[in-house]
Amino acid sequence: MTPDPKECLYISDLDGTLLEPGSRFPQASVDRLNRMIDRGLKFTIATARNYDSVHPILRGVRFNLPVILFNGVYLTHFDTGENLHLSSFIPREIIDSTLQVSAQADIDPFVYTFGGGHQVLYRRTSNAGARNYLNSLEGDNRLRYVEQYEFSADQLVAGLLLIDTHKALEPVYRTLHDQHAEHLNLYFADDISMPGYSWLQMFHREANKGSMMKKLARHLRTPLSHVVVFGDYLNDLEMFEVAGQSLAVANALPEVLQAADQVIGSNAEGAVLDHLESLGF
Repeated sequence: MTPDPKECLYISDLDGTLLEPGSRFPQASVDRLNRMIDRGLKFTIATARNYDSVHPILRGVRFNLPVILFNGVYLTHFDTGENLHLSSFIPREIIDSTLQVSAQADIDPFVYTFGGGHQVLYRRTSNAGARNYLNSLEGDNRLRYVEQYEFSADQLVAGLLLIDTHKALEPVYRTLHDQHAEHLNLYFADDISMPGYSWLQMFHREANKGSMMKKLARHLRTPLSHVVVFGDYLNDLEMFEVAGQSLAVANALPEVLQAADQVIGSNAEGAVLDHLESLGF
């Protein structure tokens, strides 16, 4: 039996899903979402972004539920930035091995750390895809240029991102998968903002949106059958596997479209908000 929409928990990815192209969420969209939340919509987000990246975009939204950040590493109170729950971080020996593999391929990763605040460490940006991503972080106070990847004792690594062509990244992906599949979640897919380039993202094996979604559902005493998720990218598939209903936006990757229970319009059309309004909120 289909659950009452007002009893469901709705969780949306951000980039490519809830946000418009260019990572925009206009004031009109903020107002629409706030009206629905005021009418009883139980809504939150699950994103690969960190708090410092999310809050400026969505600061006008009246979230009354925790948000899932950095691919499920953090469950966070949106208003204060307080982390309510932390997932696992990547062990230091796996970090060292991964940096060695990437160096052999002559690719410098973006490294996301936590400890004394969030930081994004980077060295060279030797291709257009990496430079495009770096430019997207302009003004982000987490960004730190380093000559060498060195970490203090209290600096934990939450994830790494390599950007290059598919041809350059594929052997790196294969090597890391063969060596560390039991330790890492690896996401290898096209760069949706830069044609001709790909992203290889990696997190601790236990850090994914689906795992943190289950923790949030338990915290809210909401059965998984009453959880509805929206997404477009590979890192949304863990949510699709465990939620009661999964919806892909029309611009989603083919693997995501295939896995979804339903396909709605594109993010450029505001499809997530349209769908929620169609449910009577």
